[in-house]
Amino acid sequence: MLEVHGEADVSMVSLSEFLLMFDDPDWGFGIMSSLVKLETGDRTRHGRYACSVCRYPIIGSRFKEMKSHFSLCNQCYSEGKVPSTFKQEEYRFKEYGSESEAMKDKCLCFNLQSKSSSYNDP
Repeated sequence: MLEVHGEADVSMVSLSEFLLMFDDPDWGFGIMSSLVKLETGDRTRHGRYACSVCRYPIIGSRFKEMKSHFSLCNQCYSEGKVPSTFKQEEYRFKEYGSESEAMKDKCLCFNLQSKSSSYNDP
């Protein structure tokens, strides 16, 4: 039983109604898609990449430092850890949720480099 402003509310919410409210952003829950993304991300492996701090294979999000080119796992990134050989004042990370995202970035980079070199050719 729910009590609202001193009045007893005997209405019940069914499971299906609760699930609708749980995933409805207007009701304030709206987190189901985030939970599914987090759970799915926990299964994502990034091939041969290992965390530069803890040395474990990266599962879930991979955080690549854009200047020094090292990668961190989700836990080391969230704890602010970096490899001692790459200590610097400021870091710029990019999060990759999957290897396909990282591959798209590589392809874009190669595409931009090839276009810029073709403009420089006489």
